Amino acid sequence: MAATVDLEDAFGAVFGEAKPEGYPTPRPILFRAHARSAAVLRVAATDCHSLAWDCSLSVSDLDDLRDDVGIGGSWSDFLDYLKSSLSSGEVKLLFAADQLRKSPGPDGTKLVATKAKGLPRIAISLHRVTGAAVSDVVAEISLALYAAYRTTLERASREQEQMSQLMGSLSSEREKNEIMQKQLEALSFLDKRKATKPKLMADDVPSVSGVTLGSDQATALVQQQIPVPSPSKVPPAKATKRVAPKPRRGRTRGALLQDNEEDDDN
Repeated sequence: MAATVDLEDAFGAVFGEAKPEGYPTPRPILFRAHARSAAVLRVAATDCHSLAWDCSLSVSDLDDLRDDVGIGGSWSDFLDYLKSSLSSGEVKLLFAADQLRKSPGPDGTKLVATKAKGLPRIAISLHRVTGAAVSDVVAEISLALYAAYRTTLERASREQEQMSQLMGSLSSEREKNEIMQKQLEALSFLDKRKATKPKLMADDVPSVSGVTLGSDQATALVQQQIPVPSPSKVPPAKATKRVAPKPRRGRTRGALLQDNEEDDDN
């Protein structure tokens, strides 16, 4: 099962800091675990000055490490657990023999990683590197860190560019939405204005009694309501019969006095 898994694809590389215990060192110790090939895993640690340790683990060595840790499941599950443990931030370099069941010797150390409290720990034995090989380990880790930095920077730059494009598209869409919203509001206002605007038709003209108007406005309104016939259509006036004048009676200006005596003789 292990032979069918490509370490380069399944594991990749892990960087981190290993806290030394039992060995005085004024500098932090960095480590790197990476797949050197499809079947070899390399682990190296250094203070980037004069100390360095490393080891190479074959597929058979990884199988033994799997049995020692006691991780069940598939081979891929074990590699995931190994990578997670080395990436957890809880990695130490142990030097004192009383802290280990098997002492690596004065020139060796153990890289111990724990994924979480209470879970099985990973312990990988490292061998001391001396002479010019120390510079090789320092250069290897330094160049790998720089390459990882460049990769991370390029990825961040691409993500930033994509974010800028998305923000530009979002801003453009917002402007379009605002323009459309204003157009909709203008159309809605025109519709409401048309719906509420009075339509003055002949049947809807208000009466003079119902509306208080000025004299000039009332006169104009009456003239609009009463049709004025044109001069050409004025009907001819009918002739009226004249009545002969009656003779006037004499106006009595005083009482007529007659002789009463003559009346008595008669």
